[in-house]
Amino acid sequence: MSKDKSDSAEPHDQGIAESSNSGDAPKKAVKQSASKATKKTATKKPAAKKTTRKVSKKPPPPPPAPPREGRVMNVSSKPTLSASVPIAPKKIKPQYASFRSSRKSLVNPRRVRGGVKLKLKVGESPASWVTQRLLRAAETGAENAIYNDGLEYARLGQTKRLTIEDELCEGIIQGRSDKPYTTTLSLEKFSVESQEQIISAMANQVRYTAKLLASELPSNIEDVFAPLGLKLFPAEPEDIKPVCSCPDWSEEQPWCKHTVCLTSLLAEKLGDDPMAIFGLRGMPGQELIDGLRQKRAVGVQGPGPSPVLLQHVPGVSDLTSPPLEDSIEQFWELGSEIYDLDTPIEPPPVNCVLLRRLGPSPFIDAKFPLIGLMATCYQLIGEKVIEEESE
Repeated sequence: MSKDKSDSAEPHDQGIAESSNSGDAPKKAVKQSASKATKKTATKKPAAKKTTRKVSKKPPPPPPAPPREGRVMNVSSKPTLSASVPIAPKKIKPQYASFRSSRKSLVNPRRVRGGVKLKLKVGESPASWVTQRLLRAAETGAENAIYNDGLEYARLGQTKRLTIEDELCEGIIQGRSDKPYTTTLSLEKFSVESQEQIISAMANQVRYTAKLLASELPSNIEDVFAPLGLKLFPAEPEDIKPVCSCPDWSEEQPWCKHTVCLTSLLAEKLGDDPMAIFGLRGMPGQELIDGLRQKRAVGVQGPGPSPVLLQHVPGVSDLTSPPLEDSIEQFWELGSEIYDLDTPIEPPPVNCVLLRRLGPSPFIDAKFPLIGLMATCYQLIGEKVIEEESE
């Protein structure tokens, strides 16, 4: 029995041994192939293959199931509404710091560099009677505090620009605001008839004629204007018409510190050049001198034709006409400009101006006054034309 067991055990053991030997062989073969593969991969790196990932789209979730019929809900508590309803907050705009908003109101006017200054100092009296008269008119029209502020503006040089030309007196005056104010002064103009009366009255007195021809204005010049009911220099506040763009100016109270400032500067300028007052009255000084010279020429030469005073009209009297020899053929032809003329049919401001400028008749031995006869004819013709035009 023991032999059989041993005999039977041996082949079993051999089978196990063989199976173990046979199992080791494949393991060794796998190890050898793996080592060879690692060597090959170490020596050669295969190129990376581009792989594209496919994004799998998930199906949309199924809709929720509808509630079943006959469902019963138990409410445990009911919400209560409060008395205050919440409101969405408003959008608040950001506030930026501003220089103007934080700036305090100025006490003194803004400084002006290179402005027109009044030479008259505090406590001094003006040397010219012309300056005194205009300052007295402004002092009477304005209140005491406003008058002092206006003189202070003039002394500080708050006037950026001063214009005195013909009938214009304008000043650009800087105050406490950012922008300056525009101030103007105007005087009543002399009519054409009044101008001729003034020239005739001055020409009859040699003392006035001599000083005016020398560009000097005598202090008693108002004696010539008083009989005619006129004034050369303003004596009352109503004789000056001040206008200003500042908020303090009004028609009821036209005298503000800016108008006082401009009046003081004008008074000082007229004190240095008093002949400029004729330009402000609508009567340029050169025309006055030409009229006086004509009157003197008439008085010296006696009867006969006298030189005609040509009034200076800007844009008309400045034009030059061609010589007569060059325009003989077209002398009696009317140009196209004749249709652009606007000649209103109305009485002239002064009757028979041309006859008055020509002077007395050259026919000394004539028995009838030629000038008076022609003046009557002109007047009757003018009245007849006006009568037909009105019909």
